[in-house]
Amino acid sequence: MKILAISLGTRTSGIALLSHGQLAYWRTHTFSGKWSADKCNDILAKYDRYITRHHIEHVAIKIPPATHHTKALLTLLKKLTQLVQYRGCMVACHTKSDLKAAVPDVANTESLMDYVVKHYPILLPEQAQERTSRQAYHIKMFEAVMAAHLYKQHLTRERSRRI
Repeated sequence: MKILAISLGTRTSGIALLSHGQLAYWRTHTFSGKWSADKCNDILAKYDRYITRHHIEHVAIKIPPATHHTKALLTLLKKLTQLVQYRGCMVACHTKSDLKAAVPDVANTESLMDYVVKHYPILLPEQAQERTSRQAYHIKMFEAVMAAHLYKQHLTRERSRRI
């Protein structure tokens, strides 16, 4: 089972790849420049490379709250959903509130990072960097890892119900 999680944004996005339950890849991507059709296509091409290169089966997308949905973000989300479905992947969208609701211990960004690092200690360097930095850079990556982790738990529960 391979899960790609994306914390979606038009300027910055976080990526997490779980392969057979293990965190295989994580990254923060920055997309500079003014919003345009070309920028949208560049972002989608990057996600498509992840999907095809890693033979992704499931995609979990963490989206901002509705109050932060711009026309550009909605366009990107629509096209990303179409791409994911075209590639034959299952797709699920969640907000940060959904992630927090799934894990009561997660009340803020700091506790979200703590929760993620507890399950994936390999991310300790990124957490340390985030805590000492004046500007948040890896937050979206941590959100993506959390979305992937919770999606993995959801799939595991669904499989056990069928047995």
